[in-house]
Amino acid sequence: MTLAQHVTGIPPINPVPLGGYTTAGLLNNVELAHFSNFYHLPEYLQALQTVIIYIDPDGNITHLNGPHAGKEGVRLGQTIQGEHHLPFEQVVTESAYQLGATLEKTNITKRLIDCRVVIGREGMNNLLYRMCEDRWWAGQVIDRPGWLGVFTRYSGWRWIQIWPAQTVSTAQKMDPVAYDNNMCIWDLQWIAPRPYYSKPAFYKTWDAKTSGPPKMLPTLEIETPWGQPVEIGEEPWYFGRVPIANQGDMSTYVVYLIEGEGKCAVSDNNSERMVELPEIYRSDGLVMVNTDPVERTLTAAFDPQDNLFYKIARAAGLFKFLLAGLGDRGEALWERKYCRFMYKLPPKTVGNFTVRHTNPNAKITIVVGQRYQRSR
Repeated sequence: MTLAQHVTGIPPINPVPLGGYTTAGLLNNVELAHFSNFYHLPEYLQALQTVIIYIDPDGNITHLNGPHAGKEGVRLGQTIQGEHHLPFEQVVTESAYQLGATLEKTNITKRLIDCRVVIGREGMNNLLYRMCEDRWWAGQVIDRPGWLGVFTRYSGWRWIQIWPAQTVSTAQKMDPVAYDNNMCIWDLQWIAPRPYYSKPAFYKTWDAKTSGPPKMLPTLEIETPWGQPVEIGEEPWYFGRVPIANQGDMSTYVVYLIEGEGKCAVSDNNSERMVELPEIYRSDGLVMVNTDPVERTLTAAFDPQDNLFYKIARAAGLFKFLLAGLGDRGEALWERKYCRFMYKLPPKTVGNFTVRHTNPNAKITIVVGQRYQRSR
């Protein structure tokens, strides 16, 4: 028992070693009763420090800041730039005939993170230093992303995908192992094409079997030469309404995962507008509908894949005119009907997503990503 524990009467906690690190030990009721004050808790239970970790493309974790900083032989230097705030720039126009400027738009740009890392620490021998250095640089892969995670007790974990932005060219004074120093300092720059931080997405699944009896809706078909829809009958539709929250501080876009053949319609994010999807066949398999305008909207699990010949021919627009009959690869889902989503789910909002399907065995999973402007 330490002097502080003897004075306060707080019994010691036996930490549990796990994977080379110290985690919180188990507390019985007698021990727990002594912690009437939050600040009596050990530091690793208070979790008040900012924790920054890097996970390389192979899944190796490096603790850069926080209680375990330097455990893998690498830690952050004194400064880091670009990690916190969302990068943006204001586009303005100015002229001699107006007072001030006109704000045209706001561009959200790529995120560049500049930081200094220290490889090695006091007491490390030559061989151990070499191993830590090799492990770190092996995790900086130019064509595969890693993940940067930031944790505080207030914000929890937030994650961003990063790549090395350029060659590391920090000048070194001398051999890092000279005089048994076994330490070096490098200045890095990471790039994040998607500049927002994320948390695990929220999702719920709607099952047509639990949605109650179907409703009969008219079946429309375009038969007239001028393209007007004509009612040709009725068919049963199963309806559902699923609430999911966007807890992030940025707008986001919903993703639908659809199981079951038949006709389907889904909400255009946080609006009453419904988007009719192309008819889904059994051969399509699982269908993903991404409402983000920068992503591919419709993707089926078994969409036909183009080889190089078909890619060139389709890009040249030759199928419809010269190569009719050579398109035996089948029709992809996105080619059957044009679908457009125009809205998004605002921050700090609960979205109520309406879905409907003609298949009584259909299931639709609604996925809402959580996006954040800042790391904490």
